[in-house]
Amino acid sequence: MADFAPPRFDAWYSYAELTDYLQQVQSARPDQCRLRSIGKTPEDRHIWLLEVADFSAGDTDSRPAFLVHANIHAKELAGTTSSLKLIWDLLGSAPEGIDTAALLREVVVYIIPRLNPDGAEFALTTGGEIRSRMDEIREPNCLYQADVDGDGAIVDMRIERPDGTWKPLEDDPRILVPREPTDHEGTFYAVYPEGLIADWDGGEFRRCARSHDFNRNWPANWHQEHEQGGAGDYPFSEPEMRAIADFVYAHENIFGILGFHCGCSAILMPPSTGTVDDIPRADLAIFRELGTRAAELTDLTLLPTIDYRSADQPPVALRGHSADWGYQHLGLFHFEVEQGNIYNAAGVSTQDYFAAGSGARPGFQKDAIRYHDEHPDYGIFVDWHEVEHPQLGPVEIGGFRKFWMINPSFENLRDTIAPGSSRFILEYCRRRPRLVISEIDATAVASEVYRIRARVMNDGGFATNITERALKLRSLKPVRVSLSLHDGMELLSNALHRQIGHLAPHARSGELEWFIRAEPGGEVTLHATSQRAGVVEQTITLP
Repeated sequence: MADFAPPRFDAWYSYAELTDYLQQVQSARPDQCRLRSIGKTPEDRHIWLLEVADFSAGDTDSRPAFLVHANIHAKELAGTTSSLKLIWDLLGSAPEGIDTAALLREVVVYIIPRLNPDGAEFALTTGGEIRSRMDEIREPNCLYQADVDGDGAIVDMRIERPDGTWKPLEDDPRILVPREPTDHEGTFYAVYPEGLIADWDGGEFRRCARSHDFNRNWPANWHQEHEQGGAGDYPFSEPEMRAIADFVYAHENIFGILGFHCGCSAILMPPSTGTVDDIPRADLAIFRELGTRAAELTDLTLLPTIDYRSADQPPVALRGHSADWGYQHLGLFHFEVEQGNIYNAAGVSTQDYFAAGSGARPGFQKDAIRYHDEHPDYGIFVDWHEVEHPQLGPVEIGGFRKFWMINPSFENLRDTIAPGSSRFILEYCRRRPRLVISEIDATAVASEVYRIRARVMNDGGFATNITERALKLRSLKPVRVSLSLHDGMELLSNALHRQIGHLAPHARSGELEWFIRAEPGGEVTLHATSQRAGVVEQTITLP
């Protein structure tokens, strides 16, 4: 029985609680996990990465590796919990039918449970609006988020005005809906984030913040912010993004990546721009095969990212997106698990949400309010209440805590999404490319002359190149084979070091052959190295 606790599914983890949990895991399993910081945030928090492997089996950098990252978007706290569920399945209590001990002797799993700890801490402790990072600009007449009423939550602020563009929903006045063009009578509101105004001169004020979206900061198809909101100044401009980039590019053994997100529940695959016809057919078939399995295990729907949209919207075009970076730049099958949101928690399916289009959103807001009423202890919604604003006078403050709008229910996360996602990752890892030496022998052909023959095999379910796309990348290295001779031995034919290209799943190389001069009883060692399928060696004694 594990001597650290399984992750909880009744509250979201703060940075301090996450750090404590990871340290407990490392203390309980020092031979199977190593906790490291891959960088620091602008607010001086560590970006934790847990490396999980059987360290007694040798160097982990030479084993196939899988990378999981979560909580790149500040409010999407469920990804952290799902990452901890994966850690529990690897080190605490393995899912039925999966031998995690055997898996960890051959595979290393890198887990970043919270890529954006600054943003997550703001979202969790204030409930305010944030994508990944929010730069609050305090220029004259700029509204910035602040807890005006001192209740510990930053929600919305509404001011009754005849030119207001929002009105209360007749069935439930807690809900605000857009004013119709024909609405001339009634109560109308201007709505702002709860906050204060910098150097206000008494006139019009505006929201001036700059919003960063780290999932538009990857280099694949990156566009400037006037073309792609939240993109940042340049690819990997944000320190959190540079930290994961530096780690990934320093670990060429990574053969697969999965990112945890929150939103209308779905399994997302590339492309994020263009069409699926941009993906070679062989890769597209594997994307669909893997994604279909993920969908089965999580009860989610597989979608290309371009189709993750409402029926009344054009195809999505996300520039600088992680899935395209993982596939186009690394040549990997990269998936994102969108774990759900409050609408899914309230019983609205992703299919119904997208099919209804934007015009049906007021009805979905009623579902969200109902879910709040059924779970009052969660504090999802703050009832509207009048407050004397220090600058604006009487205002009303209330609305949804923003992070609650973008996370699944604890029940769905605990019962289906987190365990299903974890099992998918473990099955993905079991399919890894796997380099083995399938044959090796030495035959005497003359006095002290030997012929060495060998074959190398990929015994895994992915090609050693992983994708067809990867074959176009300069960074991809072919499978290499080398023969090590001891002192006094002489190579008579062929090079000691050879490149043999790439191997398909469950495929062997052609026969490799060397002639050497050596005395009987000597030993030679064959080494085989694959960037993503591992390193193996075998020694034979000359007859």
